[in-house]
Amino acid sequence: ATIMRHPIYAAIIGLALAVLASMTFTVVPETQQGIILRYGEFQRVVNPWRERQNFGGTGAGLVARIPFVEQIQLVDKRMLGVQLDGQPVLSTDQLRVEVDAYARFRIVDAERMYTSIRTEDRLKAQLSTLLSSSLRNELGRRTFASLLSAERGQVMANIQRSLSREAVRYGARIVDVRINRADLPQETQASVFDRMRSARDQEAAAIKSGGQREAQVIRADRPRR
Repeated sequence: ATIMRHPIYAAIIGLALAVLASMTFTVVPETQQGIILRYGEFQRVVNPWRERQNFGGTGAGLVARIPFVEQIQLVDKRMLGVQLDGQPVLSTDQLRVEVDAYARFRIVDAERMYTSIRTEDRLKAQLSTLLSSSLRNELGRRTFASLLSAERGQVMANIQRSLSREAVRYGARIVDVRINRADLPQETQASVFDRMRSARDQEAAAIKSGGQREAQVIRADRPRR
């Protein structure tokens, strides 16, 4: 009755209860994993990612924790990605190539992710750096022409393997790596393509000349009737 006569007190108590409830209960969606922390130290994972997990039977929903003692950090269970645009790479034939690439990944071990790098955003930044390094290492062993051929598929597979070895340290699994674009800078395209065309013409001329010599030898060795 006293509280009813003092609506300000009622409002303060209601607000305090709401704050307490928000610090005690959290809804973890199906698409999220909840990392429970105690004063910043890892305790457990609610609704962790599992292979071939059925929707609705994952442990998501209302989660209780000790207020003021335990905190919760949500990380995604869905497919995530990092994108590199205009990444400069020097090919083995000393051509500066601008590459657009992306990698898709999933956080499969939330505990390892938290203990190694703490947050989803920092994980994305780290994977972006690792993708850039893998691109430079792999493409630095290739010619520019190889990126325009079927060899490009092997390049992406090698980058994915290299990135996967590093990603597992952070609780992530690399699902796919793709090179969207690998182009020369606009100002050098014409001269480089002219050199490539000239080299192909020279190679074709050399093959034709060799064939003609072989034909002459065959005709010379053919017995006369």
